[in-house]
Amino acid sequence: TMRTPIKTDVRIVAATNKDLRTLINQGLFREDLFYRLNVVPLRLPALRERSEDVPDLVRHFFKQGASEGLQTKRISAGGIELMKRYPWPGNVRELENLVRRLAALYSQDEISAEIIEAELKTGERSVVPDGGALIPDDLSIGQAVEHFLQRYFASFAGDLPPSGLYQRILAEVEYPLVLASMTATRGNQIKAAELLGLNRNTLRKKIRELGVNVYKAARQP
Repeated sequence: TMRTPIKTDVRIVAATNKDLRTLINQGLFREDLFYRLNVVPLRLPALRERSEDVPDLVRHFFKQGASEGLQTKRISAGGIELMKRYPWPGNVRELENLVRRLAALYSQDEISAEIIEAELKTGERSVVPDGGALIPDDLSIGQAVEHFLQRYFASFAGDLPPSGLYQRILAEVEYPLVLASMTATRGNQIKAAELLGLNRNTLRKKIRELGVNVYKAARQP
């Protein structure tokens, strides 16, 4: 069959919460790819630097939760003020998790400042150091998966998700597991296979099938 070239006109928008220059120095991100993407860089300030956005984000996440079957709440003026003064070490994701928790756990339509204060104190103890989602220190992998599945099923508003859930969940877990192991071993497949308890050929096959791509650390001169 003949191949006909088709002209395209696209723009690539890429986002990250990592320091790519640091990753380049560690050999974990391609320098040439960085310069291909770094045409018009935009820095989005941390939530603590734009506290005036908190009320709008709260309304957005309540509305988003309502579309997934959660109850919409109001937060008192005092509660909003507390949230605007909070430093949000987990950034916007921490705020989203808080709003979802308020919608799921509290029966009252208006959330008081006392509740917000208690929740934020809990959040200060629960945020992981790298600014990730709110998780208890003793949360097991099984509990984390259960939490994800509860949200996943709720997103279908009473209906069931598409069939093939078992394989989809395994694939969801397998990719970050292999990626984390390869990253921790700086792309060393022998060490990663040993870490995972897999045969090296099995790991190589999974890397290819999953599309895991970790660049080895640059050699020192």
